This record gives sequence, structure tokens and C-alpha cells, in this order.
Amino acid sequence: MLNTMLGARLMRAVYSERQLFERMVEFWTDHFNIPIGDLLSYKIVDDREVIRRHAMGSFRDLLFASARSAAMLYYLNNDSSTAEHPNENYAREIMELHTLGVDGGYTESDVINVARALTGFTVHNGEFYFDPNIHDQGEKYILGARFPAGRGIEDGLQVLDLLANHPSTARFVCFKLCRRFLGDNPPPSIVDSAASVFTQTRGSIRDVLRHILTSEEFMASEGQKFRRPFEYLVAILRVLDPGLQIQNPSDLVWSLEALGQVPFFWHPPNGYPDVSGAWINTNGLLHRWNLAMNIALSGDGYLSGAALDVRAVVPPQPTAGALVDAASERILGMILPEPDRQTMISYVASSADTPIDASRYHSRAPILIGLLLASPYFQWS
Repeated sequence: MLNTMLGARLMRAVYSERQLFERMVEFWTDHFNIPIGDLLSYKIVDDREVIRRHAMGSFRDLLFASARSAAMLYYLNNDSSTAEHPNENYAREIMELHTLGVDGGYTESDVINVARALTGFTVHNGEFYFDPNIHDQGEKYILGARFPAGRGIEDGLQVLDLLANHPSTARFVCFKLCRRFLGDNPPPSIVDSAASVFTQTRGSIRDVLRHILTSEEFMASEGQKFRRPFEYLVAILRVLDPGLQIQNPSDLVWSLEALGQVPFFWHPPNGYPDVSGAWINTNGLLHRWNLAMNIALSGDGYLSGAALDVRAVVPPQPTAGALVDAASERILGMILPEPDRQTMISYVASSADTPIDASRYHSRAPILIGLLLASPYFQWS
């Protein structure tokens, strides 16, 4: 079941015609992170009914769905939170990681009272269930709002609504979206304008994305975002698609273990890191280069789970220069600038005009593809 889920995540990311939707599925999976661990069956439901169902809808609906997710309630111990012993794990994370952000203006008192308001949000027979018998019915004050005594599930629903519509939530979520699509340090102008759209549309994810992805700041951000391992693998498989046969997608997903990003396997609640500093290091880059080269050589059995027909990606060319240019246009969408073009030509043959026979093509073309996939030009988007 686990390998099926991992393989499905990869295949959707590679072949879906709704590429932005799949990018948002990955984004929200990190935002509302739940490590798969002992929660496999519950996480499968969470992935389908919470993340995928609401990935392009309303943030408020997404937040409400997550708060009713058996996987989330189990993971952050809210299933056992009672009036006598309220558990603050979910209360803290829903404010720090899901909505307001760590600098969003809440206090320790707010954490305690959110925990009290969410008592009774539990799980019965594998599904969300509100148990009024363990709910704290006392009066509460959260973020300056009064929660009168004597209520039940209304306390939790009011908390969720308050958090979903809070100005700090708009800014925190929009900063993370801009960081994902523009770069590690997005311009404050696009964060501010995106947060304004978020507020005006009451958290319409589609409208916020439209604003970000049609902005001048986005148009100027090419090459500023370092691809995380999963995105890197997906990009490789997409660019090699004409000649790549994926025989066992879960094998390819597990190849990410050495790179540090197997989907659903980040254990802290904050999701996989989304800044280049977490991924640019000696070990990480070495494993990236090895992955790129192994996929490029998979037609010769270097990688389990896939096989590449190099000719279908970069057909034979008459000269070394022509081969390098054809490969770089296919892999990078451009001719390599000098002196990197000359460096690649020197690998293929002694000069750009050197004829390429079948033997040299067979020995050089796969590694040329691997070198381009491992290059900085392909690592950044």
C-alpha cells in the first residue's frame, strides 16, 4: 500500500495535465505535514479528502478539513485532548505552522485556550467525531475574542474561522506561496499584494495564485528557486519523457531517500524545508549528480525502475557541437553559454566539428544528458 501511494504521487506529478494542481498538492502536504509512519491508512484518506480535494479551493475549507482529519488529530494528539487534560500540540501547531505563523501575534494564553476550545475534536471508528463529554465548556478568550461558556463544537468552529480570516494568516500563507514559486526571499511587494488578495477573496487559493503567477515579480524570478529533490526528480522524468519508460515508480521514489525527501516521510510538523540552504550541501549535491547520471544511463541497467532510450530524447547528430546543442536545447531549453558549451564539446570530442559516429554517440550521449541534468542550469528554476 505504501509503495502504491508513493508511486501514485510521483506519476501524478510527472504526467498529470494539471501541473499547477500537483504543485499545490505538494505545497499543502508540507504545510499540513503528517508523517506517514503508523498512520498510513489515515494519511491516504487525508491526502484524498483534505489535501487533494481543497488544494485549489478555499483556505478556510482546507483548514476546516484538516482539523477534522483523523490523521492530523492522531498525529498531534488532539484525539486524546480532554477538558481535564487538554493537549496543546495541535493548538500550537495550528497557529504557528498552519495559520498565523510564529510571529503572528498569539500568546501562550492563546495556545492554552485554543487547546481548550478544540477539546472534543477526536476520532471514533477511524473518522472525525466531536465528543461533548470531553469538551471544555468554560469561557475562553482567544486573540481578543470572547468564547462564551456552555458551548460545544461551536468553540472549535469559531477558532478555525477566526484563524482562517486573521490578517497574520493571509500574510504567512502568502509569504510561503511566494517563497515556493519565486525564491527563498520573495520581494515584500508581492507578499503584501498577495496577502491583500487573500483577504479580499476570503482565502481563495486560485485567486491568490493567479495574482502571484501573473505578477511582474514572478516574471523576474526565473532561476532564483533551487529545486528540492522531489521536484528535481519530477523535472528529470518530464524532460526525458519521450524516451523514458518508468517500470516501477516506487523504486524511483525511494531513490530520493539518499537525497532526503521521500514524500510523507518528514517527521517534524513543519514539512520539508523550502529554502536552498537545506538542500545545497556536499552530500545532497553528490547524490543529485548520481541520480541524474543513473537515470541517464538507465538504458544500460544503471537504475532500477526505469529505462531510457537516449535516441528518443536526443537523436544522433553529425558533429560534437550539434550533439551538445541538441542535448542542451532539449534538456535546458537553450544553447549552453560559453565557456560551458565548449566544456561539454570537449567531453564529447576534440572539437565542435568532429564527426560523431554510432560508437561515440552511444558512449557519450547518455553521459552528456546526465551532465546537463546535474548542471546548475537544471538545478534552479
